[in-house]
Amino acid sequence: MRLHRLTLAAFGSFPGRETVDFDALGEAGLFLIHGPTGAGKTTVLDAVCYALYGQVPGQRDHAKSLRCDHAPPDRGPVVELEVTIRGRRLRITRSPAWLRPKLRGAGQVEEKAKARAEELTGTGSWVTLSTRADETGHLIGGLLGMNADQFQQVAMLPQGDFARFLRSDGDERRVLLERLFSVGLYTAVERWLAEHRTETGRARQALRQAVDAVVNRIHGAAGPLLAGVESTDAGDEPMEWARGLVAVAGERVTRAEQACAHSEADLREARARLEAGRALADRRRRHAEALARRAELDARADERADLEAILDEAARAERVLPLILRAGQRAEAAAKAHRLAADALSRALPLVPGEGDDPPSPEELAALERGRRDEIARLAELRDDERRRDALAGDLEATERDLAALAVREAATAERLAVLPERHREAEERREEAGRAAASVPAAEAAHLAATRALAATRRRDALAAELEAARETLAAALAVLPEPPGDGDAKELRAALAAMERDRRERAAALEALRADEERLSEVRAELARLDAEIDVLAEQEAAARADAAELPVRLAAIHDRLAALRGEAAAIPAAEAARQAAAARLDAAGLRDTLAAEWEAAEQVRREATDRAQELRDRVLALRQARIEGMAGELACSLVSGEPCVVCGSEHHPAPAPPVAAASIAEDEAEAQAAYEEAQAERQAAESDAAVLATRLADAEERAEGAEAGEAAGLLAAAEAELARLEAVAEEAGAAEAEAERAERELERARDRAAELDRALAECTSRRTELRAELDRLTARLESARGGDASVAARRDRLTAEAELFAGAGEWAARVAEVAAAWEEARSAVPDGETAERAAHALAEAERELAALRAAASGHDALAAEAARLAAETDELRRTGRDIDRELTAARARRDQLAAEVARLAARLDAARGEDPTLAARLDRLADEAALLGEAAESANAARASAVEASAAGEEAAAAAAEAGFGSVADARAAVRPREEREVRAERLRELDAEAAAVDALLADPELIAAAAQPPPDLAALAERHDAAERAHGEHVSARDQARARRDQLAALTDELARCQAEWRPAEERHRLARTLAELTSGTSADNAYDMRLSSFVLGERLRQVVDAANDRLDHMSGGRYLLQYDVRNTAGSRKRTGGGLGLRVLDAWTGVDRDPATLSGGESFVTSLALALGLADVVTAESGGTEIGTLFVDEGFGTLDEDTLDGVLDILDALRDGGRAIGIVSHVAELRARIPARLSVTKTPTGSTLSLHVHA
Repeated sequence: MRLHRLTLAAFGSFPGRETVDFDALGEAGLFLIHGPTGAGKTTVLDAVCYALYGQVPGQRDHAKSLRCDHAPPDRGPVVELEVTIRGRRLRITRSPAWLRPKLRGAGQVEEKAKARAEELTGTGSWVTLSTRADETGHLIGGLLGMNADQFQQVAMLPQGDFARFLRSDGDERRVLLERLFSVGLYTAVERWLAEHRTETGRARQALRQAVDAVVNRIHGAAGPLLAGVESTDAGDEPMEWARGLVAVAGERVTRAEQACAHSEADLREARARLEAGRALADRRRRHAEALARRAELDARADERADLEAILDEAARAERVLPLILRAGQRAEAAAKAHRLAADALSRALPLVPGEGDDPPSPEELAALERGRRDEIARLAELRDDERRRDALAGDLEATERDLAALAVREAATAERLAVLPERHREAEERREEAGRAAASVPAAEAAHLAATRALAATRRRDALAAELEAARETLAAALAVLPEPPGDGDAKELRAALAAMERDRRERAAALEALRADEERLSEVRAELARLDAEIDVLAEQEAAARADAAELPVRLAAIHDRLAALRGEAAAIPAAEAARQAAAARLDAAGLRDTLAAEWEAAEQVRREATDRAQELRDRVLALRQARIEGMAGELACSLVSGEPCVVCGSEHHPAPAPPVAAASIAEDEAEAQAAYEEAQAERQAAESDAAVLATRLADAEERAEGAEAGEAAGLLAAAEAELARLEAVAEEAGAAEAEAERAERELERARDRAAELDRALAECTSRRTELRAELDRLTARLESARGGDASVAARRDRLTAEAELFAGAGEWAARVAEVAAAWEEARSAVPDGETAERAAHALAEAERELAALRAAASGHDALAAEAARLAAETDELRRTGRDIDRELTAARARRDQLAAEVARLAARLDAARGEDPTLAARLDRLADEAALLGEAAESANAARASAVEASAAGEEAAAAAAEAGFGSVADARAAVRPREEREVRAERLRELDAEAAAVDALLADPELIAAAAQPPPDLAALAERHDAAERAHGEHVSARDQARARRDQLAALTDELARCQAEWRPAEERHRLARTLAELTSGTSADNAYDMRLSSFVLGERLRQVVDAANDRLDHMSGGRYLLQYDVRNTAGSRKRTGGGLGLRVLDAWTGVDRDPATLSGGESFVTSLALALGLADVVTAESGGTEIGTLFVDEGFGTLDEDTLDGVLDILDALRDGGRAIGIVSHVAELRARIPARLSVTKTPTGSTLSLHVHA
């Protein structure tokens, strides 16, 4: 990379536009950037870095603004850099964000940062590569192969940073090296291994706890089975112990199953005998109830006859009722139609012509309605003319408004044309005057620039004179406070003497600096001893408390185990309690079902009785019809006799006295219908009897299962069983809580024992450590007492020598400053004429500014005046064209107004003739429509009333004929015989109930099973039930014992499987954690196998630091005259007590003494030489690391003022050697002596209005 040209404006210290030609400076190879302190030398380097990366080095990058405060308000900061990188000629332009004045109004607006990257092509033209800041940064970073931090360390060599790097400890060096060399992969490996160790440790501990928890659960689940195995403790082989418990549990299950089978057989036999006794008792009860019901039925014969007579009369009246109701409805409809017709006629009567008393007929009303409709149709045709008249009237009003507006416009145009010619002439005269003033502005600007430069040169001369006087006074004050005088001589000789005295003090202080670590260690030892004494007291108290806990917890654990055994024994009765609850629930269900079935049986009995009554009724009807047919058989035969043909009964051909005819065909049909109805009723009766019998059987079964208990009693028994089961389940839950409490107590006991052992070890370690520290305290105290001499302490002696060295260094700097300012004053004095003062120069500048401002103000309006004159001429022409257009429009508008007025008058006359006496045509149409509607309604209502009267008369006659045919004397008699449907249904239902009950009683009394049961003696149900209950209790106890044994066996088997799985998961986790712990400790530097206690990333950075030291020594050997070499040290920094701080140490080998020294003991000049060599070496290594990009332009920033002549010659030789291959080296310094040694220089001049740059290149 080689810099060619840098241009900056309003950036940093420079308000104007400044240009640096690095090609001209680089021809000599070595050039100087020179200027007073604060002038802006470093700003040039900042501009280069900002152009490349969009940021400036160090804390300056955090400034709010990079814009020069001396720049004009409207001038924005810009940096432009031409540079060649890897053979590509680039031009990079950047502008940082800044606040500019608003274009309109007061205030400021922010201009965003901008960037543009361009490349020079083979044709000599620039091509834009990017206009985005981020893309430009990626382009430069990719070509250079390094980021901004690396570039600042490699190309700009900040000596202050490397001096701190030289004296810092390992951690501070690590911060800089990590910015320059990527070790993210290695730190990520360290972090991942540490996290992996923690994760595997947690996983291993969790799995071990899972194994212990399962063992404890097996111990609790075993209960009394522990007595059947050799050991109650799982020991080291918990799987064998668990399998033994499972085998013992299996034997207990086998014995319990055998006892349960015997008790089940006894229960079945007792249940069979009880069920047989209950069945016999139920049949005896049903036979006795049937005898009682038969006696009740015999007493209800008269009730049945009355029901049959009432139902027959109601059936005949029901057939006539629809005709009676219809006749009444027709009469009501006729009356309503008559009222409606009278109302409509009263409203339409005023529209009927004539004065007679007779109302008009419907036909007359319809004729009047048609007349109105015809007139409406004729008038509707005139609506279009009415709408056209309204539209034309609107157009006429609009035309009148347009005429008024045109007249106003005509007057305004004429008024404007009267004044425009005079205004145009005045504008032309003002434009000519402004042109003459603009021609005089360049000469005035040149005079103003000359006056500005003269004032700046005069002020710089005066400022340097004042600065030189102040520097001499400060130097005298600094010499007065020195502990010994440096002798006489000029400023240059004084600086050399003061530098020698400074080196003497620093070397003596450096010898004492080696004991700083001992002083710090002494303070650390005293503090550590105090901390250990307090910690030992705390550990002793904690150990006593932990041992007390470890002694108390076994007693508590034994009590918990005793309580747990008692709870488990009581909870073992849960299966028996569950069986009792199920039996009570079944008894309650049976009692509820029994009550439900009893209600259903009663309903079924009711249905059966009704079906029986219905069948009996129909049977009686069949018999009556059959008897009537038999009685009328003679009449039926007489109907079939034919004169001259033999009789089918007697065979005679003569039939002297035939029986009177009867309705034989009707009786036969009635008999057939009655027979079919009887058969259907008989089938319903049989179905009802079957349903009642089934429900009776189910009722008996439910009664048997309810065991005679009422629903309330069964519910009480169930509640008691559920309460007992809930109590036992609560006991089981309490047992679970006790088991968990036992597990917690065991873990607490284990933790208490571990804690006691851990505290014992910690107490022993602290006691041993305290003994070691007391011995170290004695050694350090003796060494420091011998080193402090007559001072109060080693630190006081070292501080005194360091303070004296600082005094000599400060005086030396002021001596150098006096020489530098004197040379600058001589140069500034020669640039100003003799006798020139700042007051005269300021007065001349003010005169030039006033003249220039007046000319600019006069010339500023030239363009605006020319535009105004052209605008006035164009406006005159436009107004003349507008006047002609207005005349044409007025003529056309007047003609249209006259046409519209004539057409509106014609249409209005025609419409007035058509509307008659009505106010409008629309009002006449609305009136005719209303009259037509009233007439039509009246005609329609009259026709409807006439038709309704005819229908009402016909319906009354039909109802009277039907009542007579049904056997009633009148319509009123038929209406009185009608019975409500509910009443008929109730009476018919009662009749059916009587028949059904009689049939059901007969069926029961004929049942052979009931007859046989009535002949047997009654069973002893109480004795049978007592035997059944005893057998059931015994079986429940055996079932409970069997279920408890099975549950314990299954639980132990499941826990054994879980224990095997937990052990299989725990063993690999233990191995994974051991491997993770070993690797994490090795990479973090805490392992015994890591000899230097170095972290992995420190090892990698240490190798990079070794490469930097090797590269630095190539130059340090020459610059120090062969005296000093840097050494890479893998040990901890001096005084550091960190466990993992090794790997980044630096030492300085002094060839004159053969002793390696701490870099902090070097003097100021020695530190500069060493840090410069270190910076150059680091630049070489970083360059190679980034891909070998050649840095063609380097900058060395400050530090040369601390060197004597010989050392300065060596340093310049090294820098001069860097020019090999065409490299350019820029030195940034204010030391005046360098100007004599380096002819090519860039001077930075500081003035009250900002800084400027000037280039000096001498052959």
